[in-house]
Amino acid sequence: MVGLGTIFAGLMAIALFKLWRRTLFDSNAMLWVLALLIPFPFIANTAGWMTVELGRQPWLIYGLMRTAEGASPYVSAGNTAFTLLGFMGMYSVLAILFLFLVYREIDHGPGELTTASAPAGMEIS
Repeated sequence: MVGLGTIFAGLMAIALFKLWRRTLFDSNAMLWVLALLIPFPFIANTAGWMTVELGRQPWLIYGLMRTAEGASPYVSAGNTAFTLLGFMGMYSVLAILFLFLVYREIDHGPGELTTASAPAGMEIS
């Protein structure tokens, strides 16, 4: 997770530098790398979660202790339900916002292509 985060930060710094120099959209290799990186945050998240869970209580994983013995007596069902509902609410709001923004972008459509914003070699008729 940390390694992928470092790679993301480095590549985004390179992309921002290329964007500042106005060469990002001319660099097909960089655009391909950025497009291929799309699933890696999910992979990093899952790998980090697995590392935390496997490292938190390895005696449960390897059968040295029963799962019932590993449960915390201080975490009630109400605390668990409150946390679960909080995360569900937060992710529901984020999903609704995402769908709203995507719909608005699709409804707006692409902008007008002018000669000043046209890529090199593309003629506008």
